[in-house]
Amino acid sequence: MYVGAEITQQAILMKITPEKKSIDWANVGRYAIIGWAGIGPALFYWYRILDRLVPAATGIAVAKKVCTDQLISSPSCIAMFFIGMGALEGKEDVFAELKAKFWSTYKMSCCFWLPAQAINFALLPPYTRVAFVGVASFVWVNVLCFVKRREVRFLLR
Repeated sequence: MYVGAEITQQAILMKITPEKKSIDWANVGRYAIIGWAGIGPALFYWYRILDRLVPAATGIAVAKKVCTDQLISSPSCIAMFFIGMGALEGKEDVFAELKAKFWSTYKMSCCFWLPAQAINFALLPPYTRVAFVGVASFVWVNVLCFVKRREVRFLLR
């Protein structure tokens, strides 16, 4: 999802930005590492734990799952994304971008993932959840790619 989203974002940039001529494969590689070695495995184990903590699919259980996911998983993944990307980019202060972009990204995450996960946990059978989250993640990672490209100093004004 991370690689596909980053390539999609770069393709869009190449269409709207004349100076962007080709895909930045080093950046695509960084997204691959974050998705494959960081956030992907973390979410795999997180959802197994979440299903054990809240096994039922009643209205209350769905609300608990959605809220727990948003309060624990989302901030952790956002932090892992910005800190990990900063480290892979060789930035001196890997926390600077997280500090500047965390709250706006988290608010967007709430707007996107709360309804998406409510649909996922309440309406979909378990065997379709991985596919649903895969499609939703592709959309969400496009949002992350967009946020990542925004300059920190612009956000601090």
